[in-house]
Amino acid sequence: METKQIEVVHATHPLSQEWFRLLATPQHIIKSSRSAAQVMCSTCFTARPKLQTCQRCKSVWYCSKECQRKHWPQHKTYCTPAERSKGVLKLVETLVANIAVNLMLQVCAVLDLDLLNDKKKEVGFKVPFMIRVDIGIEPTEMAKFVKLCLTDEPVPETVEGLVQVNHFISHVPGRSGYAPLTPTRYKVWRTKREKANKEGNNGVPLGLLEFVNDSDFSITMPLCIDAGAQKLAKDAEPFTTISAFTGIKSEKPLTVETCMEFINLHIRADKQNQLKLRTEMTESDKAIVRGVTDKSVTKDAVRALRGKMARETLYADMLLP
Repeated sequence: METKQIEVVHATHPLSQEWFRLLATPQHIIKSSRSAAQVMCSTCFTARPKLQTCQRCKSVWYCSKECQRKHWPQHKTYCTPAERSKGVLKLVETLVANIAVNLMLQVCAVLDLDLLNDKKKEVGFKVPFMIRVDIGIEPTEMAKFVKLCLTDEPVPETVEGLVQVNHFISHVPGRSGYAPLTPTRYKVWRTKREKANKEGNNGVPLGLLEFVNDSDFSITMPLCIDAGAQKLAKDAEPFTTISAFTGIKSEKPLTVETCMEFINLHIRADKQNQLKLRTEMTESDKAIVRGVTDKSVTKDAVRALRGKMARETLYADMLLP
């Protein structure tokens, strides 16, 4: 049997850490924004900062034991033990609490929904929009990523990972063949829309942002598109990158894809975990990376990672079978 030899060369531009420090959200702001987040009871839909969580899967929340018992017949069909002890909620809350990341997600929404050309101000005002973001956990070290993805070499049992945005898609429920929002989600959107209007934010588009990972559950929260995101989308200034090898500058146009790449590189540049988006990889996380080269694997999470690798420069020299 012929043995493949893979050489991994990874370079970081000397200014990358300086750029990260300029853009990174301070930890105290992330902490305060995260603590202000609310989740809803899965039975009665009461929203509170703190609710009880299902101790088995840590993916749904309840305001009382009674609500948990009522919801169990429905929940038991997808309740599986969580490998990550604190679940995904904390990582998602931390992700959206980061100002740079949140802003780029808003820009993605403006571009993908073509909100700049919505002269009648319908989407996000009279009707909600829905955004789905697929997230994954990858090794912080590219050498470990390559081992998992392209070789059969063993990796340590404990592998540090970081959050990455693998896929972004948006739509207006009830239009273009999409199903309307569920009554629960529509109630959440309508409540937030009315609150924004009362607070003087009636000129701000508002929709729902859903995060999914490799599990069978999702986390949904409101998303406001502020004026800054709309201006960035309108100005359409390209992203400028500098090669760590040659120092040559190159530009990429402002698109949904390049905004996602910016988010992922921003998170990867956080060597000191200031953003609190690093976590130990689970076996499920590792299996997704391994599944990239297996064409028989068609899980959404694996396909989303394949798409990310196909469009982002970081993976340009990785030859997939």
